[in-house]
Amino acid sequence: MPKKAIVARVLPVIAVAAVLAFSLFVGGKVSINPKLVACVGYGYGYGYFPFTPIVTSVVPNNGPSTGGTTVTITGLGFCNFPSGVTFGGTAATTFVVNSDTTITAVSPAHAPGTVDVQVTTTAGTSSATALDHFTYGAFTSYFTWFDKASTGFVQDNIHLLNQSGSVAHIFVNGPNGQAFGPITLANATETYVSFAQGTIGGPVSINSDQFILASQRVQYNQSFNEVWAQAAGSAALVNYINWFDKASTGFLNDNIHLLNPGATPSTVAVSVQGGTPVVAVVQPGGSTYVTFPFGIIGGPVKIQVTAGPAVLASQRVQFQNTFNEVWASSAALASGSSFVNWFDKASTGFSNDNIHLLNPGLATVSVTVSEDGGLNSATVNVAAGAETYVTFPFGVIGGPVKILVNGPGAVLASQRVQYNQSFNEVWAEGPGFAVQNSNFIMWYDKASTGFAQDNIHLLNPGTATAFVTVTEGSTVLSAIVPADGESYVTFPQGTIGGPVKITVTTGPGILAAARVQYYQTFNEIWAAAS
Repeated sequence: MPKKAIVARVLPVIAVAAVLAFSLFVGGKVSINPKLVACVGYGYGYGYFPFTPIVTSVVPNNGPSTGGTTVTITGLGFCNFPSGVTFGGTAATTFVVNSDTTITAVSPAHAPGTVDVQVTTTAGTSSATALDHFTYGAFTSYFTWFDKASTGFVQDNIHLLNQSGSVAHIFVNGPNGQAFGPITLANATETYVSFAQGTIGGPVSINSDQFILASQRVQYNQSFNEVWAQAAGSAALVNYINWFDKASTGFLNDNIHLLNPGATPSTVAVSVQGGTPVVAVVQPGGSTYVTFPFGIIGGPVKIQVTAGPAVLASQRVQFQNTFNEVWASSAALASGSSFVNWFDKASTGFSNDNIHLLNPGLATVSVTVSEDGGLNSATVNVAAGAETYVTFPFGVIGGPVKILVNGPGAVLASQRVQYNQSFNEVWAEGPGFAVQNSNFIMWYDKASTGFAQDNIHLLNPGTATAFVTVTEGSTVLSAIVPADGESYVTFPQGTIGGPVKITVTTGPGILAAARVQYYQTFNEIWAAAS
């Protein structure tokens, strides 16, 4: 037999022996090093690259400065007994060699900026090149899911607004490795991106070197929904959603999405009204969702991390042929007083309008819900860890709606509205969210087909009158909002663009929201402060 053939046959045996020798004996058992098992059978005649490793790409090539991003490193020469993977000189949290040409690694925490990802083997360390760059974002935010594949989802856009005062460099990462960036966005400007038709999955992450606002605007059949991105700082070990419904007529789906911005897996238990929980494991930087069987209805929904880092959670509901998403809220956002902009059981199409109250505390609380300065009011008790709701008679219209806890304690409150055959939910906001300047609505539209109304509501929780300007492009509207009162403005038909900036010229800070009627559906979103 030729010498070359003998060597080729012997090399795999030697490789296996080398792996076993390299592995450590722990507690009398052989501990196989998973970083090397994929390389068993490699030899010079089997594609093994015996020289200094080379890195040719890192996907994704960006992530938060807190670390936790799972990346695929592509190159050559990774099977030569790898000893380390570093991000800007900091060791990867974990890494596994998949083959001589790919490694999966988890980024460690690192200061913001662009760094080199380098692989070290017994043959040396890969040279730093532009192909191995990974950018740590100073600011990171998330959406749980993206969908341009499921029936009915006709559009899904990620809007980006820079009001930081400096040029922003932004990366937007989506399902299946799809990504945009770096996107260069000048101060005081807005843009949007969308992934390819057929894309579905999550999460979507936005990494930037400047603080930016991001929102997701979804068109589902002839309904419209918008949510703001959430930062990892909003993640919590315990989150709440007011209500779950896969029993009432028209509620076709109700999914609780879970997103882990941490660097290790999270085990999460999701329960309705204290019932048997559904347990899910959410991988670092990943997302998943859970649901309950048809026929389940009630609240609250409790989302509790039983092991691992805090999570972000949202509820995505399909009602008839419409869609709504709302972020879960932590007990830290519960308030002794909070507000909803408007109540409407009088205008055509508004068939229901309920104010839900959730008590995350340890004692029963008494809550008064009043509309239009007390013209209509109701007082209820909410038991510890429970929830209830109130409503007003048909024919009632106006605002604001004030939710006041009588005595100690705090509640999470939300408004659930049925308009024609659409459903919308928005959390109440406390007076601490009121601001004087830099209050923004991402986009305004009274021009596109189906957008029948777009009103900017202004709510003043203060004790003095607020004088407010609302600006879109070159058009400026003015409003006077009385203390503890509410008003709204709208732009002329044909107006489209963004952002809309809401500024208090005199007086206390305000809360602002956009209430949009799209075809026969309704959506509300609070303004965000930059």
